[in-house]
Amino acid sequence: MMTADISPHDLDDASDADLRGQYDLAVAAFAVDRPDAPKPDYDTFVGRLRAIPPGVSRQWCWVARRRGRMAGIAITQLSGPENDNSVVVDVRVLPELRRQGIGTALLRRALGESPVGDRELVVGRGVTAGGDGEQWIRARGFTVVQRVALQVLTVSEADPALWEVPVPPGHRLERWTGAAPDALVESYARARGAIGDAPTGDSSYRHPHWSVPGVRQAEQDARRRGVEHRTVVVVHEASDAVVGLTELEIFPGMPGTAVQQDTAVMPGHRGRGLGRTVKAAMMRRLLAERPGIAVVVTNVDASNDHMTRVNHQLGYVTTRIMLTAEAALGALESRLGAPEGQHDLP
Repeated sequence: MMTADISPHDLDDASDADLRGQYDLAVAAFAVDRPDAPKPDYDTFVGRLRAIPPGVSRQWCWVARRRGRMAGIAITQLSGPENDNSVVVDVRVLPELRRQGIGTALLRRALGESPVGDRELVVGRGVTAGGDGEQWIRARGFTVVQRVALQVLTVSEADPALWEVPVPPGHRLERWTGAAPDALVESYARARGAIGDAPTGDSSYRHPHWSVPGVRQAEQDARRRGVEHRTVVVVHEASDAVVGLTELEIFPGMPGTAVQQDTAVMPGHRGRGLGRTVKAAMMRRLLAERPGIAVVVTNVDASNDHMTRVNHQLGYVTTRIMLTAEAALGALESRLGAPEGQHDLP
């Protein structure tokens, strides 16, 4: 059924021909799986492919080739200590070669050869609801545990007046790129922990437990990866403490795209519009300092009506619903170990 050669693949040392093959594969797959998304340019795609996301400690890659052509790719990732029971897997196959067992073989190989240790859960993210990917994960026994709304702000189409949001009385804004100021880092770490209240559906994902050493380590990791990490916080003037924040990152090789990351407000300070205030301030600062940014992307749990509404007020448009799915590693390995043709998997 499946006649493709699968081998490990080093993304950092990949040849130009292999990178071009992966790009062509992605363009073809996205045209089917993400028809709402603009076609990525080659340099942006390569930068995104090689960028290890925040919170990921290690990753590995396998590729499938048929007659020398790139037919599919699988990437496995290990996350930090809060999620040390899971391995994240992303599988992509050329549309015309789907339902021939290539994706299943890639998944089997990736799970069989990744040093996952005693991790017990396999997680798939970014699966387009209603598409081939949803059918594929469900056929393999994954359970959908979260629905996530992808939201996109196209700068040329947004009204800058949406970002003119005043700071509530008794508060002030602080901004930085890179390391947090020593005077604010302790309360900033506490405020980062407020993201733990954000809904995650039935997902096993757990937000990091932030401390000052954890913040400094994350800053060091961003510098090592060449990530431009921008932060805007709102400070409660009476206590001189950070009570709200938003973060945004620009990855190497993706100069025209910014990724809006966590936004959080401390309990006791919610209901005052502080989330919208810091996100609006982030947009003003970002475009003043980085006018080449064309698109800002973010995602939010589809049940989080409040943050979805805030993002819409700032010019974001919801473009797609994506799924997060999970499966027990042992059960999945048993299912994948069945001989070819023993069950009807696309």
